Amino acid sequence: MTTSIYRNYSEFSMNVVLTLIEMIRHTKGGMITFNSKKIAVLAGMVTHPVILTLIKDVLERLKEKGYIMEVGRTKHGVKYSVTRESPLWILAKSYEKITIRSLEDLDEVIEKLALKALA
Repeated sequence: MTTSIYRNYSEFSMNVVLTLIEMIRHTKGGMITFNSKKIAVLAGMVTHPVILTLIKDVLERLKEKGYIMEVGRTKHGVKYSVTRESPLWILAKSYEKITIRSLEDLDEVIEKLALKALA
């Protein structure tokens, strides 16, 4: 997995998002918290600093879009959360079969899901 990480950032990003979706699907509460290292471990990636920085970049992009929130910062890094009000949570709990190739695809899937929920 390590060599392909450096070759295809879109695939790497989707691996991070799909790991988050799996975490949400398996939770029983109304919120999950995580950091870059937890995502790396659950996705089966090595936890080298450069990989954790790439994961943090993806998480920051998701935060900018409003899919996840930042809970706190420590000397060990940033902790993020997803609550049941998040579009990412709603997508994960819908259990629909989805194909995502990029973060832009994720935006489109969430928009379609929102339209379906309103109908």
